[in-house]
Amino acid sequence: MFKSLKVSLLVVSLALVGLAALPAYPKTETTSLALRPTKVENARTLLGERPGGAKADPADRARSNDGAGSGGTMTLSVPKLGLEDVAVPTGDSQVELDREGIIHLEGSGTPWQEGSNTVVVGHALGYMRTKVPYVFYELDTLKPGDEILVKDQNGEEYAFEVYDALTVRPEDFWVTFPVEGKTVISLQTCTPIPSFEKRLIVRGELVG
Repeated sequence: MFKSLKVSLLVVSLALVGLAALPAYPKTETTSLALRPTKVENARTLLGERPGGAKADPADRARSNDGAGSGGTMTLSVPKLGLEDVAVPTGDSQVELDREGIIHLEGSGTPWQEGSNTVVVGHALGYMRTKVPYVFYELDTLKPGDEILVKDQNGEEYAFEVYDALTVRPEDFWVTFPVEGKTVISLQTCTPIPSFEKRLIVRGELVG
């Protein structure tokens, strides 16, 4: 009896571990295709990697952003997406993104630095263990004029206004570089659900 109980507990434990590795499902029906974990593996690559899988040198981004640093954890609010003061830790790995659900890409800019490009990466779905799932699930609904607000660790607020959106390949790391003549924020997620073959970038310009 005890042996069968141990076997049952082992099976349940393995099942839970397996579930934690699976992607979260969409909030609503979005496609007639089944959501397959093998498809979702395309999402497990941070934008900023060079062709062949080699990660772009963070020093390149830092130099391009004129020495931008992390400046501590910032918070993000996007009223149209229902996001308010979401903590955005700094990181540069897929492990960190999968755990947190949203990160400020290390080596990219910070809002308080003129001429920088602050890159914020968030999951459209995430995983069962992700702290903030679905954070950019509706990123594609943002339109020119929509508001993006960032606060630094001292509570200073920086207001951005959406002005552009583009879809790129995972290896198109150039979108992490500054935009000439602007101080911008770039919100990034994987698209389309459920294949996640591309990266959607929504950009806002600092207005206050």
